[in-house]
This record gives sequence, structure tokens and C-alpha cells, in this order.
Amino acid sequence: MHFFSNKDEWDWLKKCSEILLNPENENPFPKPPIATNFYNNPPSFCYGRDKYIEEIKYEIRDSIHYKQPKLIRVIGKQGIGKSTLICWTVNEISEAYQIPITYLETSSQPEDYEMRALYRQFVSNLERSGICVDILLNSIRKFINILVEKGGNLYNELSKKFAGEEINSLSVNLSFIRKRIDNPSFYNKLIDLLTSNIIILKELIPVDLNFLMIFWKSHIQNPNTFDAMRAFQGSYDYSGYNVETNNDASKYIDELIELIRWCFDEKTTIILIFDHLEAGISEHQEDVYKNLFSLLLNLRQKKYLTIILSGTLDAFGAFDEILQEDQELQLNNWSKIIALTNLEPNYIIDIINKYLFNFWSKFNYQPSPDNSLFPFGKNSIKYLYEDSGLDLRKTLKNLYELIEHYKKNKKLEHVNTFFKAFKAFRQREDILLTITEQKEFTKKLLDPSIQDKVRSTKVELALCDFFEVLKNHSDYDYLTDVKHEPPLGKSGKKPDVFLEFFGNLGAEFVKNLGIEVKVYRKSNKVTKMDIEKTYKLLEENALDYVTWITNVELDLKYRYAISEGLKEYIGRVSPLDDTEVGYLSFITYFKEIFENNPSIEEAEGLLNKINLSPLTFKTRLSVLSKLTKEIKIPKEEKEITDFMISQKEPISTKSQVSDDTEELITKKKVLLEVGVEKIKLAVKNYIIDKSKTNKQITYHYTTKAIREELNLEKSKELDDDIWTIALDIGNDYSVKKTTKTIYFQ
Repeated sequence: MHFFSNKDEWDWLKKCSEILLNPENENPFPKPPIATNFYNNPPSFCYGRDKYIEEIKYEIRDSIHYKQPKLIRVIGKQGIGKSTLICWTVNEISEAYQIPITYLETSSQPEDYEMRALYRQFVSNLERSGICVDILLNSIRKFINILVEKGGNLYNELSKKFAGEEINSLSVNLSFIRKRIDNPSFYNKLIDLLTSNIIILKELIPVDLNFLMIFWKSHIQNPNTFDAMRAFQGSYDYSGYNVETNNDASKYIDELIELIRWCFDEKTTIILIFDHLEAGISEHQEDVYKNLFSLLLNLRQKKYLTIILSGTLDAFGAFDEILQEDQELQLNNWSKIIALTNLEPNYIIDIINKYLFNFWSKFNYQPSPDNSLFPFGKNSIKYLYEDSGLDLRKTLKNLYELIEHYKKNKKLEHVNTFFKAFKAFRQREDILLTITEQKEFTKKLLDPSIQDKVRSTKVELALCDFFEVLKNHSDYDYLTDVKHEPPLGKSGKKPDVFLEFFGNLGAEFVKNLGIEVKVYRKSNKVTKMDIEKTYKLLEENALDYVTWITNVELDLKYRYAISEGLKEYIGRVSPLDDTEVGYLSFITYFKEIFENNPSIEEAEGLLNKINLSPLTFKTRLSVLSKLTKEIKIPKEEKEITDFMISQKEPISTKSQVSDDTEELITKKKVLLEVGVEKIKLAVKNYIIDKSKTNKQITYHYTTKAIREELNLEKSKELDDDIWTIALDIGNDYSVKKTTKTIYFQ
């Protein structure tokens, strides 16, 4: 690593290395699998989701003030940040209101979606959280205040149990109450006050008093606490409190909601979160989702409740499939849909920066702003995010594993360039390049600091290395020699790359092929001198066929200035397109990146990408007659004719990457190849257009229309991404959305 030039920078690097490579220090990134226990370890940040955060907060605030329960469906592919969004949002709003939040354990077992299971999980969440103690202390405070405010006999009864100073403290000071609940006599006094005045208190307390006594008995020190607690948790029968049926559970959930609302002066609601709905996709999924629907219907009858369902499009699709039309309509009319699309790369930079900021802060140390992402660079992170399929979870997993690799090898690499990122991060083993990879390779090849002659020579040598790999393989025994710029013919002129075919069959069968390589950064055309060189080699019978690899046009004045008899001995003369230039650069820097020669499959596959297939040349040369006499180049320039050479001949080799594999990879990377923004624009235009004429659009017709417009091949993953984008954009144009349909006025 020679990217630092002075002592301060080297000292900085040394300190960073010591901290990052120390096996005693935690990894800056979360350990895979990244399935955060949000109850114990809530997210510390959430970037790029402000719109959705406000939408969820609005629904929760609404449920604080109005009885009708809320249902929010959060849809998005795995790893996109659904759980982080939900947890961050509910934690934020719980800072303003005391809100019990329950994360339910979704599973593939139907019984886990019954009311009894919900009750047990709800109570378990209350008791694990500090809010259960808050409910207890506030319920006692509220009770004491009622006795004080009502006065008369109620206050007289209270005065017999507690002194005046004590009463004042019990009515306002939760800390004071907290100290008293560990004393068994305190419980007896409370219960005596409640039971002796039960008729009057029924009118003053909006909670079932028997339920209130069980709740107190479960949480205040007394001889029966253990039995009362087990009954309250739903696994025991005590004093008539028994959660044996779903109806029992439903009844006591109502009581809990009333108790919580009373304790917090009606400035609260209950939040139930069903995360990872895809867990229900199993052999029992019909029963699972039927139970879930029944549970939701039951919860819809309750008050002051927000339910959040979170899952993939597949999960909601499986859920919808078991519903009858009227049932689906019930859910659609009740719920709000939030569809998450991929985060923009700049937000990923912010997220990675936050993880690293938190890491360095533990050591009372921060790299300079220019190196805040150390040991990574911004473009490196963006590349990793793209290579991970725009999946944040995979991105974080790869970063974690790379840091562990550095620790194990006790060597830190500064991944601050595309090529270092390509080597460090690229997960795929195929030779297909994304648009970003093509652009970055092209940028490297056309670097202005490289002279055109040097650039072309680098390409020539790389092509020779690739052909050499094939020449040494038995499948290519017809390719008998590879040379770089050998002098040929009477004139001694040198083709950039020389290939000999059929030398193993005898001298009379030999066919020589020249590849002219000209890769320029700014030049508009290949010059007369370079063109005439190739014609001269054909004229002298030193070559039997010539083809061009160039990113610029040949000078038209001389491109066709050749005898008709030689035209069939010239292959491609048109420039490479942008994709081909990207692959040419990949070939050029392949050995530098991977520090070894390509395999047979890699060599032939990449040569095919720029139409230099040896098999194609073999086929072409085998039908060309041998040049046996000199054919002079006309001294006068000919007019440009309609003579055109095919730019791209069909290629086929037995070792080539299979069509099925390439198709699969292409489908997986289609969002990257086409561009997310391009798809978003197409979806938006489609929605605007249809909203003017249609009452609704559906998953099937929308995804089909977008694929046809952008000429994309069908795949389930792509269709799900298109529809998720449509659901998100549909917010601004629709009157209602379901998981399958977007409705307009």
C-alpha cells in the first residue's frame, strides 16, 4: 500500500490497521446472518426511508386517538430493510408515547397464529420490557388518586391504611411506589381497599377489577405471586383466571388494552408486529394463513390497536391465495400498503459510514472526513452494493467477511478503487459484466495518462495471452501459433497479433490471420498508414485474413481502397460498441486483477464477447482460397461502395457458458443492466397513462407491459421488483392499493 506519502498518513494507517486487525476487537459490521433481535438490539439508524417512517407514524398516532384498529402491510424483498424500518419507526414514536410493542414470532405452525398464542406472546413482551413495570406503578398511582379525589368514605378507608405523607407520595411518586411493591403488606392494603369498596370502584375504574387484582397479585410481592403470575402468563388456572380458549385470550387482551389506556391517560395504543410473514410458506401454509386471517378479523374488533404485517411479495401472494374474494376485500379495505424499493447507493454510503463511525468511536478515534469509510472507498461500496444485487443485508455480510479475512491474514487492504473492489467483492464467477463494470473497465482502458501506442500494445499482449491459453488446449489443435508483431513478407511489416491455423496439417494447409488493434482515447479514425499495412500483408500473401479490433472508425478514404479480389479476406472493420470495449478492457486487465491466466472457458467466453472466436475464424479460413498472387492496391482512391462487413458473426463453442446459465444470471442482474431509474420511469409513465383511462391495474398486466416496453425477459424476481415499484409509485395516483391491484378514480 503506497497511497500515503508522508509520516502522518503512515502513522494514521498503522493505527487503523492495529485497531481493525486486532482479533480482540469486534467487527465493525453485524455478524451474519443479520437477523437482528429488535427487542434487545434495536437499530441505531434508518436512512433513506423518511417518507415511509412518516406514513407509519401517522397511522400509529391515529390509532391513539380513534378506536378503529389499523392494519399496515409492509412489502419488500428480503434484506431490503423492512424490519429496520418498522423497528426504528415504532421505537421513535414510543419516545413520545408509552406504547407496548410486541414482535410476534411468525412461524410455519398454524397454532402460532391463534389468539391464545398471541396473548402469551403479548404478555411475555410486556414482562420482558420496562413498560410492564410502568403499567403496574401507574395503575397503583391512578387507583390511589381516585380514592383521594373522590374523598369521603373512600379517603377515610385510604387514611386507615396509609399516613398522610405516604398518601401524597403514592399519588404522584412512581419511584416511591416502586420501593413499596416489594413489601407483602403493601399488597394486602391495596387489595383490602379494592375489595371493600368494589361496588363504588366499578363505576370509577374502566378496568375489570378482578382482572386488575390478578395483575397486581402477579407483580406485587405476596404469597400467591407465583401462581398468579403463571395464570396471567396463560399457563395456569388461578382464582378463576384461566386462558384456556381463544375466547378467553381475546377477552383478556381487551382487558389489557383497557388497563394500559387507563394507566397512561389514554395517550397510548398497542402495536403488534408480525414480521417475516414468509415464514408461513410451508406444507401447512393454507392452515397458517387461514388462522392468520381469522386472527386479524378478531383483532379488527378490538380498540386502539396498530397491527403491522411485514413480508415479501411471495408471502403476501401466498396469503392472498387462501382468501376468498370477500375476505380479500375486507383486508384490502382495512389495510394500508407500504412497498419498499431498493435504497439508492448514496444511502448505503451513509449506512456503512454510520457503522464505521460507531466502531471508531469505541476507541475514541475517528479517521479524517476524507477517509471516513476506511478501509473502503465510496465507489467501492457502491460497487459492492450493486454486486450484491442491491441487497443491503448481503452488502453488510460481505463487508463483515472481508474484515474477518483481513484479521485472519493479519493484512489490511485499502479497497479504494474499482479494480480492488472487483477483486475483493465480486461474488459471481461468470464472465458477464454489469453496465457499471463495463463502464469502469472502459474508463481504466481509456485512462488519459496512458499513451495510445502503449494502450494498444497492452491490449495486443493481453489478446496474445488469451489465444496462447487456447492454443495449448487439445480442443484448439488447429490454432498452431500465436505471435505479437512478427515481421512478415517482403516488406517485413508487422501485424499486431498473428495467429497461425492448420500448421499441424502441413505447410500447404497453413492459413495466417492478422488482428489489427487500435485503441485510441481521442482519435477520430484509424490512419491511412495503418490500413495500408494490412493491405500490403495481404498483397504479399503474408496474411490470408485480416480483422480489426478498434474503438474508432477506419478512415473511409482508405477503408475501401482495396481490390475487389481481396475484400473477402478482410473481416470486421467497424468499431467495437461500448459493451465490447468494456469486455476488451476486462481481457486487458484480467491477469492484473486475478494474478493468473484465464481458464479455457474464460478465455473463449471473453474472446467471443468481442467476436474473436477461434472457431469462427477456423470456419471462415477453411473456406477461403489461399492467396497465391500479388494483388496491387489501386493508386486512386475508390468511391465508397455499399460494401459492408458483418459486424457480429454468430459464435458457438462447446466450452462456452451455457445458454441456461447465462440467461439465469442475466435475469438476476436485469435491474442493474437496465437501470432501476429507467424501470421506475417506465412504471410511473404506465401508471399515469392507465390512471386516465382505467379503473385499475394488476400485477400481471403491469409487469408484462413494462417488460415488453423495456424488452426484458420474464422472470419472477424481476416481476416482483416491478410490481413493488408500482405499489410505491401508486401512492400518488391511486385511491386504493392491494397486494395485487392498484385502483384509480
